[in-house]
Amino acid sequence: MALKLTSAIAAFLIAGFASTAFSADDPIKLRQETMKAIGGAVGSLVKMVKGETPFDAAAAQQALGTVATKAKGIDIASYFPAGSDKGKTEAKATIWSDPDGFKAALAKLQTVSAEQAKTAPQSVDDIKKALAAVGPACSNCHDTYREKKS
Repeated sequence: MALKLTSAIAAFLIAGFASTAFSADDPIKLRQETMKAIGGAVGSLVKMVKGETPFDAAAAQQALGTVATKAKGIDIASYFPAGSDKGKTEAKATIWSDPDGFKAALAKLQTVSAEQAKTAPQSVDDIKKALAAVGPACSNCHDTYREKKS
């Protein structure tokens, strides 16, 4: 029984490493996975604000940390290299035609999210304040550099 469990865990870990390695070779998939993680973290905070899930200071801190860590890890060269505007992507061509503007928008998200992750929210009001800071940085980038979802 222990051998089967160990084998199952090993297979799970290998599959996880393999998908990470695959993503690193595919910039579209890499950035989509990163943005989904950021969106999921923000979504969990929004659910707390709406009362759909109970306030949980540790979970809120973890979500803010995820946003900051994932945003900080975005490297323009590897996430948005030339030619990665082709394929199944919602990235606008503006990313490549206005790289300085895109870098500035990303830097804003990185700065704001890092600042908000420094202090653990102690209430729903604290989460609202964090979202009021992070939200515009997300929206600015989405409005300017991402195709609208249909």
